[in-house]
Amino acid sequence: MRKEELDEFIKSSFKKIKEYFHKAIEHFEAEDIRKFRIEIRKLKVFLRLISMESEDGLSCNITRKMRVIYGYLGIIQNFHLQLDEASGYLKKSSKHIPVFYVKTLEKEFKYWKSLSSEYIDPDYDFFNDEYEILATLPGQLTNKSITSFINYTLYEIGEISGRQGEEALDNARKFIEDIYYNLPVLKPFLTKQQSILFDEKELGEWLSLFINLRVKRKIVVLLQTFSTDALEQHEKQLIKQMENEWLREKKEINEQLTCKLDAMHIRDNHLNELSLQE
Repeated sequence: MRKEELDEFIKSSFKKIKEYFHKAIEHFEAEDIRKFRIEIRKLKVFLRLISMESEDGLSCNITRKMRVIYGYLGIIQNFHLQLDEASGYLKKSSKHIPVFYVKTLEKEFKYWKSLSSEYIDPDYDFFNDEYEILATLPGQLTNKSITSFINYTLYEIGEISGRQGEEALDNARKFIEDIYYNLPVLKPFLTKQQSILFDEKELGEWLSLFINLRVKRKIVVLLQTFSTDALEQHEKQLIKQMENEWLREKKEINEQLTCKLDAMHIRDNHLNELSLQE
C-alpha cells in the first residue's frame, strides 16, 4: 500500500470514529458506544499491521486521549450490559427484581455518565489525534510486511493452541481480531490453506463468542462488586443465582473457544507449510 492509501484509510477511519463518538457522547446509548469502540479497535489492529514496517521497534498506536475516551465509554457500556443482562435473566426466571441492587447500579451508571460528560468535550473533533497518527505512518506498507504479519499471527496462534485459561483466550482474541479486521488488506496475500484457516465467516463466529465471553466476565465482576451486605437476604439469594448462571454460561463459552482454538490444528499442519516465504 502506498502512503496515499495509508493516509486515506486513516482519514476514513477517523470520519467514522467522529460520527459514532458524537452520537455516543450525546445520549450514551449502548449501540452508539458499541459502534464507536469497534471503530477504535479496527484502527488499533490496522496500526498493528502498519507497525510491521517499523525498523526501530516503535509501533503506531492510538493516542492517550483516545484510550481514555475509549475507557470511559467502556465503563458505561459495562453498566448497560449489566442492567440488560440482569433484566433478561429476571424476565426469563420470573423472579422479583432486586430493587436495591438495581438502584445501586443505576446510581453508578448515572455517576459515570456525569463524569464522562465533565471530562469529555462533546464537540471534541479528534483533529490532533488524527494528525499525530498520520505523522507517524511509514512511507508505505510493503508486501513483505503484510506477509510477515500473517506469519507472525499464525505463529502466535499456534503457540497459544493447547493452552488453558483466560489469559490464553485473551491473547487468541487479539490475534483473531488482527486477522478479521485486517482481512480486506490481507486476503490477496493468503495462501489457499491460510484462506481456509482464516475464513471470514468462521472468524466472525470466533469474535461473536469472544464478545459473549467478555460480556459474561464483565457482568460477573460487576455483580460481585455491587453485591454488598446492604442487600436484603432475598436479593442476596437472587444475585447468587444470577452469578451461578452466568458463571456456568461463561464456562461453556470458554470451553467452546478452547475447542475451536485446538481444532485449528496449526501445529499439526506445520507452521512452515502454512507460512509464506518472505
